[in-house]
Amino acid sequence: MPHSYEEVREAVVDSLLQPSKGFGQGPPDQWMSLVSAVAERLAPAARERGSSGSIFGDAPRADPHDAELLRDVFWDLFRQGYITLGINSSNPGWPFFRLSHFGRNTLAIGTPHRFHDIAGYVRMLREAAPEISDVAVTYVEEAVASFYAGCMLATAVMLGAAAEAEFIRLTEVAESSVAHGSTFKGVSNERFIKTRITKFNQALAPLRSSLKPKRDFEDLDTNLTQIQAVIRAARNDAGHPSASPPPSREQAYVNLQLFVPLARQMTALGRALT
Repeated sequence: MPHSYEEVREAVVDSLLQPSKGFGQGPPDQWMSLVSAVAERLAPAARERGSSGSIFGDAPRADPHDAELLRDVFWDLFRQGYITLGINSSNPGWPFFRLSHFGRNTLAIGTPHRFHDIAGYVRMLREAAPEISDVAVTYVEEAVASFYAGCMLATAVMLGAAAEAEFIRLTEVAESSVAHGSTFKGVSNERFIKTRITKFNQALAPLRSSLKPKRDFEDLDTNLTQIQAVIRAARNDAGHPSASPPPSREQAYVNLQLFVPLARQMTALGRALT
């Protein structure tokens, strides 16, 4: 199954910023070495899907569709100033290249939540939200497995279930808090999850200015309320039969990325309310 533009782009960025040990000490500096490095990063995802992948001998080989996307990605990065042709006076032009100084500084912070397989996603998630529940992780693993199997409806449903599981854990932490338990009392008694979310946010509102450390809550509305709403809406659309088309691979990929800051924000809230 071919990958999306965004997946290939992130594999390129990872290859340039975090070189594989299989390709020397430095990042790829020629076109074909970049193709091999990207294919190597995308190969584990093929194995997670149960595919034979595209590995011949010791060197991974890019899917033809991925190879053409890789060409687009490379020249897009060149036009945007992230890549410059040539690496030194002895190798001043194509097929040699390197990251520009601008590219090295910008790409490193551009998309922090890159992943290429189930294990890589879960590892990234646990680093961002160490206290995430095993229940949520189980649903997340199913979501990522569905994504790599091309089942975008299932991805949306499983990711929504993971978000709900983490929210339930957060409400339980808040209700059992010695300092704030009375404020959140009764939230979990609400029958519908939407009503629980509304009641939780109402209880949280007067406490927001006192949450510490403040840097953990600078984007609380975005990382909690808005992302939660996006993932929940995707789950509802996917979980109820309708004439609407299934989410695209790009949409599913973005939502998987969004789940990481959501889980991290819920973890920070749980700590602050304990």
